[in-house]
Parts: sequence; C-alpha cells; structure tokens
Amino acid sequence: MVRRVLVARGGALARASGLGRAHHDLVDRLGQGLVEGFQLGSVIEHDLGGGAFKRWRRRRAKHPQRVGDAATAERDKFSTSILHITDQEQAHLVPRNSRLPVSVTVHDLFHLNPFFVQTSSGRVLVGQRNPGMMRSQDLSHIRQGLGRADLLICISNATAAKARELWPDKAIAVVPHGIDYAGYDPIQYPLPKPEGLDHARLNLLCVGSEEPRKRIDFLIEVLNGLPSHVKRSVTLHKIGAESNTGSRKRLESKVEGFELNWVGRLSDVDLCAMYQHCDALLFPSVAEGFGLPPLEAMASGCPVLVADLPAHNEVAPEEWLLPHDSIDAWVDAIIAIEKNGTGRRNPCETALARAREFGLERWAECLAEAWNPL
Repeated sequence: MVRRVLVARGGALARASGLGRAHHDLVDRLGQGLVEGFQLGSVIEHDLGGGAFKRWRRRRAKHPQRVGDAATAERDKFSTSILHITDQEQAHLVPRNSRLPVSVTVHDLFHLNPFFVQTSSGRVLVGQRNPGMMRSQDLSHIRQGLGRADLLICISNATAAKARELWPDKAIAVVPHGIDYAGYDPIQYPLPKPEGLDHARLNLLCVGSEEPRKRIDFLIEVLNGLPSHVKRSVTLHKIGAESNTGSRKRLESKVEGFELNWVGRLSDVDLCAMYQHCDALLFPSVAEGFGLPPLEAMASGCPVLVADLPAHNEVAPEEWLLPHDSIDAWVDAIIAIEKNGTGRRNPCETALARAREFGLERWAECLAEAWNPL
C-alpha cells in the first residue's frame, strides 16, 4: 500500500532560500517516488506578498483554515494519508484535532530556544532574545503547533536532542538532509571555471549570510592572521545574499592583504562550479540546524574546514573539524591547504566519501522509517 502525503507550508518560498529548497526537494522526491511506501498527494501553500494586515490575517486564520479543511477532505477520500508541514516556522498550520496524523520538519529551534555562544570577541546570540509583541505571539503559536504534531522530524541529532528537552513525550525522528550525488560527475568534472576565479591564487569559499552566528568577522580575522606570503595569494569568495550595503562596507574595511570577492547569490550549477574549482570551503558558524553548505561542497569534491560545534560537526569528517575560537588552528589549517598547491584539478576523495554517507537512498530510508508508524 502506498500512502499519500499532503504537504503544506505558508508562503511559496523559492528554492533560493534554505527553507524553500528543503520544501521543493521534498516535493520533488515524493513526486519521483523515492520514498518507499509514500507518494505526493497535494501541496498547500499561498502566494507571497500583500499588506501587513492581509499577511497577518492569512497567517493567523485563512491559511490554517485552508490546511485544516484540506486535511479533512483528504481523510474522507484516503484514510491512510498523512499531513506534513515542511518547516517549524509553519507549525501553527498543524490543525487542532486533525483527522490526519501530522508531522513537522524541524530545521532548528533557535528562535524558540535562544542561547549564547561564547567567543573571544564576546557572546554571539543565536535566535531572538527579545522579540517584539507580534513575533512573540507568532512564536507562541509555533510552539503550540509543534506540541499538537504527532511527529517531529529533526534534521540533526543536535536539533533532536533539544526537541526532546522541550517535548519529552513527543515522537521524534532524525532524518538528516540527503543530497543528490550530482555535484561530482566523473564525465563532466569539472564544470567550466567561474568567471573571475584565478587558479594561480588560493581560492577559499564562504557561503552564508552576514548574521552574527555565521561569523564572517572571525573568518576575516583568521585570514588577516596568515603569513604575508600566503595571505597575498588568497581570494575569499563570499557567496550569499547581501544583508545591506553597510554590512558589506564594514567587512571590506577589515580586510588586510587578501582579496575579498563579493559574489552574491548563485544558481545551483554556478555554486557547484565554485565548489569544484575552489581549494576549500570555510564554515566557521557557531550554530546550525544542519549545515548544508559543507555537505554540498563535499559532494562536489571540495574540502571543508568547519567549526566543531552543533550541528554541522555531524556533517564534516573529524579531521576537518576545528576549534570554533582558535585563530591559530584555522590559520594552520589554511596554510596546510596552501602547501598542497592551488588550482585543484581533481576532486578530494575524502570529501566524496563523506558525501556518499548522506545520499538520497539513506535520506529516503530514514524518512520512510519515521513516517511508517503514523
């Protein structure tokens, strides 16, 4: 028997966002029949945009009602179906007294359970410590919705551990992200070299936003600490949406002796090309729900250097984990990469082997195992 999955979220976020990509990947994979015993039923979402009152009314009343009505109609036609909410920010959509079993993917719990991480430059806040009144109400609805769900599907062990603290009696499963092992294709490797990338230089990647927990400032401090003969050969390619012009100027003003190439957002193919042609991904974040960039980089054959903190330390090989607050350790690791030579032409076998452990087959098996008891 194949069971239908009714997939719901709020606004129709594009693939370019992290939550949008996770949603689209799930929908695509269900549609392709990759999860044994389950198939895509329908997708419930709404268009983005509208005034503040329209967005509030849609989020608080109209869309939750729509999801509840769809679940009831689905149950009347297909008694074995399940309802799945694709991220915890939409957990308010979990219907009260749902006629279908409901699961929610929990990417992180930072905003429901904010905390500080101590660094040499001070404490870094992860999550929202003092949200405004509207956001506080929103978080309350999210928490209540997660409490109503029958199953929380967490994308890392670290997130699952926190969820068990908050909901000790809740069914909780761990389903790490799975990656289509297409970043490395032996026939097409490598993709064309990205414009502006010089193989004579040490090309390092940084992927993510400029929010404090991503620690771009720490990364610049590390690169500033490199020996002069190494530093002057370094280009740091910063990939990701730009927060604002002021943030960019502030970061650029701190650069001493190396190049900072501000790339912005890239398509999946262009990002894969950067991973293939760069010498390493640097990922100094102090907190992640999972940490997808290191996995994407490894699937493209790119080495990574990752801060040894949850949950991205579940993704990278142990030998590529570095103390989160040791500039010397990061400097030494980058020097070691430089000594191996620039202009990497062959994929890193260590990276590829680790990425294989997060293939789609494993992801599909974990998801089916989580859903089967519902």
